[in-house]
Amino acid sequence: YEKSDKLGGVFIAAAAPTYKEKDRDLIAWYNREVKKYDAITIHMNTEVKDVASLNADEVIVATGATAKRIPIPGADKAVEAVDFLLGDMSQAPQNVVVIGGGLTGCEIALELHRTYGKNVAIVEMQDDLITTPGVALANTSYLRDFFKTNKVPVYLESKTTEIRDDGVTIMDKDGKTIDIAADNVILSVGYKPAPLAQKAKHVHVIGDAQKVGNLRTVIWGAWDVAMKL
Repeated sequence: YEKSDKLGGVFIAAAAPTYKEKDRDLIAWYNREVKKYDAITIHMNTEVKDVASLNADEVIVATGATAKRIPIPGADKAVEAVDFLLGDMSQAPQNVVVIGGGLTGCEIALELHRTYGKNVAIVEMQDDLITTPGVALANTSYLRDFFKTNKVPVYLESKTTEIRDDGVTIMDKDGKTIDIAADNVILSVGYKPAPLAQKAKHVHVIGDAQKVGNLRTVIWGAWDVAMKL
């Protein structure tokens, strides 16, 4: 059961940058595979409100996660990362601030600067970029080196205090406020699990609905549940 008209979930957005062609190939492969077998019935544009209504022996909940928001003035002026990725990134204004220096925020900044020639600044509360464990070192090293080599402004240990039509105001670890001009602000501050139902005897919660992870963790989690069933 899928409430949208496409299979792939948030991975569609994750695969949107131009350099993610292998990820797009994987989504296409999964689409072909699930449609190949008569034993798999797909219900598109169908939202399930209550798993009990399915009358199933076993239910696997893979409803993903929802984006976090930051409670600051002007937060509604920012574009959520997934929404931005699903749009036409080439049409982004020239000056962009990305709030959140995790993998998603850094990949967006890379795409905007390298592919479309935009001026990008990254604001991150931690003392380093991409601090989430489990991300390939090759990816994190390249991103850090790219931003340093191309002089992309990165503000670490800084929090955003206001988003305006003409930019953002941030505060560094010493309490100093800095105004950064921007025509567009992209919010990428993480996600929180959004399971349709809680884990029970015959209900299995997997993927980001259980714990926000990455492509490897969600595929392995699905495999583990499927093999037990």
